[in-house]
Amino acid sequence: MPSRPASAEPTLRRLRIASTIALVTFVGIIAVITLWPGPPAAAGQGWLRDFLRQAHAQGLPWWITFGKIEFGANIVMFVPIGLFGALAMARHRWLIVPAALVASAGIETVQAMALPLRYATVRDVVANTTGALLGYLLAVAMVAYLHRRARRVDRPRPAPIPALPQVR
Repeated sequence: MPSRPASAEPTLRRLRIASTIALVTFVGIIAVITLWPGPPAAAGQGWLRDFLRQAHAQGLPWWITFGKIEFGANIVMFVPIGLFGALAMARHRWLIVPAALVASAGIETVQAMALPLRYATVRDVVANTTGALLGYLLAVAMVAYLHRRARRVDRPRPAPIPALPQVR
């Protein structure tokens, strides 16, 4: 009876389930962070500004600014959305990137219209979408790796070379 070719599908199915759980968790965390009435961790923002002032005085390059760190944090915040969102979908994984764009624009709209202590910016939408895109690309690479690994397992292995008889 011939053996069935190896498939990445069982692994991908388990990964989809775990990714769906992680995605729901991260969406909840991001909703709390972005829709909280006041700025997140105002004391932490003050601490970071003070730290940057001191670090710049000690030689940290001046181009490393609070705004750039905040932009980078917005990118990092949405990488899990792109990663787990793409892994949670069996098909049309790419839809996670436009979905993240729409969600980010929605967050910024709510901040602009209903949260007077928050600042809504297009820059945040760009950073969030960039993070989702990076996460999506990681997911695509992971899925490709799992498919390659499954194909490698299915390849026939060469027969071992028989040992030469020993002459005494």
